[in-house]
Amino acid sequence: MLDDCVLNNSQFGYIAANIDGESEHGWTLPAEYGVLTSAENLQEQGANLMFTAYGEKRFRVVNVIPAALPAEDFGDVFPSVDELVERYIEGNPEGKLYIRAEVEILPPLDGVIDDDDWIDVLEMWTWQIVEMSSMFRNEELSNSEVFSVLKSEFSPYSEYSLWFACHSLLDSTEDRQAALASTSANDIMDLLKMSVVEKNTQLKAVRSVMENDSD
Repeated sequence: MLDDCVLNNSQFGYIAANIDGESEHGWTLPAEYGVLTSAENLQEQGANLMFTAYGEKRFRVVNVIPAALPAEDFGDVFPSVDELVERYIEGNPEGKLYIRAEVEILPPLDGVIDDDDWIDVLEMWTWQIVEMSSMFRNEELSNSEVFSVLKSEFSPYSEYSLWFACHSLLDSTEDRQAALASTSANDIMDLLKMSVVEKNTQLKAVRSVMENDSD
């Protein structure tokens, strides 16, 4: 897939797998929402291609185009691409060895987050980072220094900073899919707040247990 995208200067979809959904000829199907990306800063390291990718536009999967061959465990001896292509090229000349999809590009988000609300989230996030570092790494960080770093990275508010925060703060596929499906920046903000508050509540509970055990 990456070879095709690089040779054709085309984008590819960055999308989670639908682990709990149905499979297609042994292939796990994608989730409903993803992000279009382009491969940049491409470098070859042996047989591997190293690159950076940045999300550009959200999309919704309309129709999945299955891979030309069923998924197969080849063990330690993996055939060449040419050998695999020979299996299907006559019957399916347009086929590919990876899943593709017809997609609908989603528009930019509606609304803008209030600066004070955005700073509130950054402050809660700061507390989370400082507390986790203290509890699990035994490293005391400065609240002001951590907040300064987050503010420099994520403030002032922009749609880009909102998605960047989602990538860092939303852990579950369900929450990430809900964010990608949203039409409103405020709906995504609610998801972020809920996630941060939930994690901070858990950290406070863990801290309480740790302190009681040490008494």
